[in-house]
Amino acid sequence: MTSVGFDEYVAHARQHFEEGLIRAGFREVEAGWEGPVPHSAVTTRVVIDLPPRFPFRPPRVAPVDHDAVPWSWHRDPDGGLCLVAEDDHEGLWWMEASAFLEHVTAWFEHADTGWTDDRPDLDLDRYFHQSTDRRLYLYDDLGQYLNRSVRFSPAGNNTMRIRHGTRPRKALKHSKDRFGYVADLGEVDVPPRTWADISARLDSNAELDRIIRQQSVAVVVLVYRRGTHEGAIVLDVAPTKEDGTAVTRLRSGADTEAARSARAGVLAPALRESRVAVVGLGALGSFIADMLVRSGVRHLTLIDDDVVMPGNLVRHLVGPDTIGLPKVEAVKRHLVRQNEALAGGIVIINGALTSGTDAVDHLRNHDLVVNATADFATTALLHVSARTVGTRVLSAALQNDGRTYRIDVLPPLDDAAPLPPSTTRADTEAPPLFEAGCGSPISPTPPHAVIEAAAVTVRHAIGLLVDRPLHPAGETRHLHSASQGSHQ
Repeated sequence: MTSVGFDEYVAHARQHFEEGLIRAGFREVEAGWEGPVPHSAVTTRVVIDLPPRFPFRPPRVAPVDHDAVPWSWHRDPDGGLCLVAEDDHEGLWWMEASAFLEHVTAWFEHADTGWTDDRPDLDLDRYFHQSTDRRLYLYDDLGQYLNRSVRFSPAGNNTMRIRHGTRPRKALKHSKDRFGYVADLGEVDVPPRTWADISARLDSNAELDRIIRQQSVAVVVLVYRRGTHEGAIVLDVAPTKEDGTAVTRLRSGADTEAARSARAGVLAPALRESRVAVVGLGALGSFIADMLVRSGVRHLTLIDDDVVMPGNLVRHLVGPDTIGLPKVEAVKRHLVRQNEALAGGIVIINGALTSGTDAVDHLRNHDLVVNATADFATTALLHVSARTVGTRVLSAALQNDGRTYRIDVLPPLDDAAPLPPSTTRADTEAPPLFEAGCGSPISPTPPHAVIEAAAVTVRHAIGLLVDRPLHPAGETRHLHSASQGSHQ
C-alpha cells in the first residue's frame, strides 16, 4: 500500500464511521460527535472523539455530564469510558459505527447493574500520573511491612529495593535512600484518583497525613484487593502549599517467586514438584534445561562430562564468562542467576552416563529423563534401561546439519510403533570443518534450529510429566531456512 493509498483508506474509514454516527442522531461539536445512547429506559448523552490513529485505535467516549455516570474501574481518569480491552482489538471491529454504538450501550447497561461478574483487573496505576522519578521500585512480600515504615535503597539498573527502616531524626548526609510507609487500602470497588480519596479509605489517615507533611515519608505503598485478587501500587507523595498532598505513581513491580512464575504457563504449578534429569548439556540440552525451569520445573539433575569451549558459545545458553567451566556447572550458574530459588533444586554430575546401574538409578529417581547427547551409545543405554525399569526416556537430537530435529519417546507409549529411521542428507554447500584429531566435524546447525528443537522437546516433556503426551512415539520435523533451501 502506497502512502496515498494508506491516506485514502484512513480518510474513507473516518468518513464511513462519521456517516454512521449521523444516522444514529449524532451531531458534530467542537469536542467531537455528540449524541444519545439509550439504555435501561434512560438515555445518556455522550461525546465520541476519533483519535488521530483511528481506525487503528478505537474511538474515545465520554459522557457530557461526567458525574451523571457512576465512577468505576471501567472509566478512565479523565472521565472517559473504558470500552475496549487490549485483548479485544481483533479485526478493528469498532470501524462500524453501529457495532461500536451497540458496545457503548452494553457498557452503560453493565454500569446500570453495578458491573456484576466483573473481571477483577488490578490496574490502579492508570488512575495517577507518572512521577518524574523514573526509577523502578521493587518490593517483595508486602505482608511483612504492612502498617510499618520502610525505606527504598538504590540498587543496580536504576532500581530501588524495599527494606525495613524509618527516617532517622538526623538526616544522613550522603544517604540516597527514600523513606516510605506501607498501608492497606482494603477492598477497592471504585478506584481512588486523588490523595483525598486514598486518605478517606485509610484507618490511620491522620497519622499518615502528618508524617507526609513532616516529609518523613516520601513514598507510600498501597496494598488493595478486588475480590480474591490482590494488587499494589507505589506512590510518590509530597505536601503542597495548600495543606494538601500531591501524589503521582512510581514505576514499581513485585520481585517475588509468584511474580517471577506468573507467566510460566497454566501447567507451572503441576510441574513444580517434577524431577527431571537432562543428560547432555550441549547447545540443545542447555536450552532444554532452561525452558524446563521457565515452565515451572524446580528439581533438575544435569549430567555431562564436557567443558565450555569458545566455539560453543554461539549456540549455547551460557556466555563467555563460563569458558573453561564444566558445562553442568555453567548451566547451573546461569539458571540460578535467573532464579535464586533454584539453588537447592539443581544437582550436577560432571561425568558421562556410562553404566546401566547409573541409568536405572536416574530413571527410578526422576519423573523423566531427557537425553540430549545425540550419542548413539547413550541413547541405546537409556532405551534398554527404560525397558528394564518400565519407564520412558525422551530423546532429542538435531540431524542433517540442523535441517531436521527428532524427538523419540523410548519406548513409545501404548505399544505404538516407533518413529521411522531418519533420512540423512548430504551437505554439499561447504566442506566439513574439524577442530582437531579424527573426531566428528563441527556441525553448522544454526542457533535458531537449536532453540526451535529445544522448545518442541520441552512441549513433549511437559506432556509426559502431566500425563498428556503429545504423541506416543515422538516427532520428526524437517526445518526450512534460506541457507539450506536448496536441500529441501
